[in-house]
Amino acid sequence: MTEFALVAPVFMLIVVGMLLFGRAFFYWIEANHLANETARWAVVDRNPYAPNSLQHGARFGGQTQEFANAAKVCIDFPGKAPTDPLSLGDPVRVKVEETFEVFGGWKLSIRGSSTQRIERLVNDPRPANYNAGSDPASATCT
Repeated sequence: MTEFALVAPVFMLIVVGMLLFGRAFFYWIEANHLANETARWAVVDRNPYAPNSLQHGARFGGQTQEFANAAKVCIDFPGKAPTDPLSLGDPVRVKVEETFEVFGGWKLSIRGSSTQRIERLVNDPRPANYNAGSDPASATCT
């Protein structure tokens, strides 16, 4: 009994730590998958979430409700000013950021990103598809 009382808290701490690590690792995989999928839609100049913005659709494209409620999705064009025209081969970068709450309000920021090159460009998609305006999903990612 005494040995069990000494070993049980350590064992439980290890088990809970493994569960939290697994959950955080799942969110990291989910963030990278969501960034990759959104970047793919952006480089082929498609928005399957119309009439919503691509950012808004990606934000609610997560597999878990907890992930969808707090994720931020940012789409930008590295090396391009907002007024510069886009052309084929220009990079598109998508960043997804999620806050993962552990114990007692301690939070961990989980980020995923994907950069791909524009393959299809009908016209400059930035105004219609990527600017979500007041949508909280369009908040700036760091």
